[in-house]
Amino acid sequence: MVDAGLHRYAVVVAICVLILIAVGAYITSEAVAPQQAPSGMLHAPFHTAMAVVVGILALGLAIWQSLAKEGFFLGWAAVGFIVIDGWVGWLGWPVVHASLAALAFAIVVAIAVVTSSVWNAGPEFVDGQAAPLLRPLAIAAPPLVLLQIVFGAAYRHKATGIMPHMGGAMIAALTTLVAASLVMQQYPQHRPLRSAAIWLLSIVLLQVTLGVTAFTMQLLELENSVALVIAATSHVVVGSLTLAASLVLAMQVQRNMRRAVAGATAGKT
Repeated sequence: MVDAGLHRYAVVVAICVLILIAVGAYITSEAVAPQQAPSGMLHAPFHTAMAVVVGILALGLAIWQSLAKEGFFLGWAAVGFIVIDGWVGWLGWPVVHASLAALAFAIVVAIAVVTSSVWNAGPEFVDGQAAPLLRPLAIAAPPLVLLQIVFGAAYRHKATGIMPHMGGAMIAALTTLVAASLVMQQYPQHRPLRSAAIWLLSIVLLQVTLGVTAFTMQLLELENSVALVIAATSHVVVGSLTLAASLVLAMQVQRNMRRAVAGATAGKT
């Protein structure tokens, strides 16, 4: 039986993790802006305090999942990544810190998916032969997006130039857009797949727009650093959403296509 309370709590934890990422991205973007924007309450101690709260919420999610016996390993994986992320942040490894934060968010989103009523209603099998490229593209998308997040964090923190970031962005965007488009073309009536594809398509397009906007602002050397900070922060946040959306599509593809193909093969033997 689906625990609706667990699902709602997982959604709340995911939102809190995303807000934590947004605060961290804002602080980082503000620090590297050409002109300092007003700090206000968004500073490092606030980010640290919020991280502790999020860690406690994630621990509660892992315990709840363990008691409910619903994919509890995901909950403990999220706790582990959040703890390690806090440790590397304290050590002063910003690139790893930013990358692990996005990964932890994606795992919590996965928890929200597997505890939902739609997921627990069971798979809706489709013919995988209709789109043979979909499965490898969907599975490759999350690692490519994560690698792009690493390149983006390295660029923001001046560890690399812009070219790895731009190259990774093109490959990740192309992979995700093709995978989402294949779903829309071949399985337009499959609600879980179609919903995941629409979310991924929308988020990737928004992410590309934000990336171009932030890069253009830097090229033009705009004096309004607040606008640049907002654009850069939004780009980081939507990058985490992209990773989560690509993971959800991969989960749905694996769940709804793999068994259908296996069943068809078994029927021929």
